[in-house]
Amino acid sequence: MNYILGDLIERNISFQVLISLLIVLVAISGIDLIFLFLNELSDLTESYTLNDIFIYCLKSFPYRIFDLTSYICLIGLIIGMGSLIDKGELIGAQILGKSLTSIAIAAFRPVLLIMIIGLFSSQFFIPSLSQSAEETRSQLQEGISYDQGYWNKNDENISFFLSTPKRDHILDLTVYELDKDKKISKIIFAKEAFFKEGVWEATNGQIIGLSDNISSNASQVSLPKLSIDFNQMLSPKYLSLTNLYTQSKETFSKYRKNQLSLEFWRKVLQPLVTFSLVLLAMSFLFGPMREQKTGQRILIAIGVAFTVDLSQKLLGSISVVSEIPTIISVLLPAILLIFLSLMLLRELRKSFLIRLYNLGFGEYI
Repeated sequence: MNYILGDLIERNISFQVLISLLIVLVAISGIDLIFLFLNELSDLTESYTLNDIFIYCLKSFPYRIFDLTSYICLIGLIIGMGSLIDKGELIGAQILGKSLTSIAIAAFRPVLLIMIIGLFSSQFFIPSLSQSAEETRSQLQEGISYDQGYWNKNDENISFFLSTPKRDHILDLTVYELDKDKKISKIIFAKEAFFKEGVWEATNGQIIGLSDNISSNASQVSLPKLSIDFNQMLSPKYLSLTNLYTQSKETFSKYRKNQLSLEFWRKVLQPLVTFSLVLLAMSFLFGPMREQKTGQRILIAIGVAFTVDLSQKLLGSISVVSEIPTIISVLLPAILLIFLSLMLLRELRKSFLIRLYNLGFGEYI
């Protein structure tokens, strides 16, 4: 148990950081929820009521917090460790034989716990809540639809359509039926289609047979089996890790594939990105930010986190439309931060030992 939780000194450090993390989590959650609610009030209608807005905010809330995990961990650690530094407890821990490494590990334990919970949530219950929130919101807001085109493909046909807020209704459907040689044998156009009793039925359709050059119009059109996956209509950020991975392998749109791949790596590597920020914060706390006040520490931490987030988004946008692997856009900033942090900690360890010696604790070093 001591190996996992550490001794009394390490548990005290972990506990202080955990309390700070929880305080920051509650504070940021409350502020974000208020701003989200106020923003949604601008869309208030007779069909999209205050109660609907409140439910939407609650369902969207878990994903928004997951998206802010890095900021929460960084600020929480800055406050927790900063408090210990101000009270001289870290100096005391060092005098009692604790190395900077053991102190850093103790501080990172609650951060690791938060990251594991976040990663678990992003796979299992956050996607379903987010999807439900967006679908319900789109259905209730009058005149609003996804209004995006999607391609689907199976062994028998290729289809294209525009989505709507309802999963049983699509618009401007085009179906290209394939023969045994995978050549287009028939094209079906339809203004709209509805999912009824397990099959799709089109209305106001036109059928063009390429083999016999015969065209016909019909008010009702029987459609072939369509492989429509409604997950692809959702923004990649609302999909689970398994759905992101599966869709990125199956979709034949390169742009969509890169979007899915980017979001997959962003979620998978978020713990590493958070670790890199926390490690940098540790190097700053023992160095440049040691004498800074708490408010100044927080502002510096937010500035660093914002810069890293901005660089990731910029690299991510470039990788989606270029040949750069999407994993690089997520991994590169984190690796650079870790390298910089380790270099700083290496230098700070020397100066830290010198400081202890000058304070008269040379016999303990």
